[in-house]
Amino acid sequence: MSETQFCLVRDEFAQRFTALPQHEAWGAVQTGNGRFAAESPLARVHRHTGSRDDEPTFTLTTAEVTHTLCTVVPQGGCAGPRTVYTVHDGSGHFIGRIVHERSTLGVRQSWRIEDAAGQCSAVANKGNIRGWIAYWAISPIWAVLALIHLLNGDLHPSGSLWSKPYRARWRMRTGGGPRKTALDCNTGRYRADTGLLDAHLIYAQAVLYGV
Repeated sequence: MSETQFCLVRDEFAQRFTALPQHEAWGAVQTGNGRFAAESPLARVHRHTGSRDDEPTFTLTTAEVTHTLCTVVPQGGCAGPRTVYTVHDGSGHFIGRIVHERSTLGVRQSWRIEDAAGQCSAVANKGNIRGWIAYWAISPIWAVLALIHLLNGDLHPSGSLWSKPYRARWRMRTGGGPRKTALDCNTGRYRADTGLLDAHLIYAQAVLYGV
């Protein structure tokens, strides 16, 4: 197992770099828990200025923004709520795709990472069972919380007040054995096994999941 831990950072420091032409500085992938800004992050994240909110286009580069690690582009022609992103490395070679759709039961969001050969795929559903139970259990008091915010003059309460469960664990099968965790997202921090999936493909998934 080749484990790496990182987080996706969107604060002011992480966006303080010169973006590529026709892009905007969007954030950074860095080691640690994100509490301290990294001078040399694992990747700078550039978002294409012309991309739509529901189908963003990204380019990930090194810290010096002189070398492209990968590009993430939505693939056209997808029907319904399904969106497919193709991921290419800095040389333009296809390294995999990321699929965003509904889960099998149609209740949760589902994310799937596929390698270039399409032989290995890691699948995750947004939010675990315990998180969703807690989410719906406290839903009746949202109206009360919203009223309290309004009475305090807060017309735009924090998104965390309504935030849905975010935990996700991408699992995959290798060699017909038991499923292994290729990527685990917990409270904004990621733990990945780069021996199972390409590291740049993993970073691309983290960026899309953080949109």
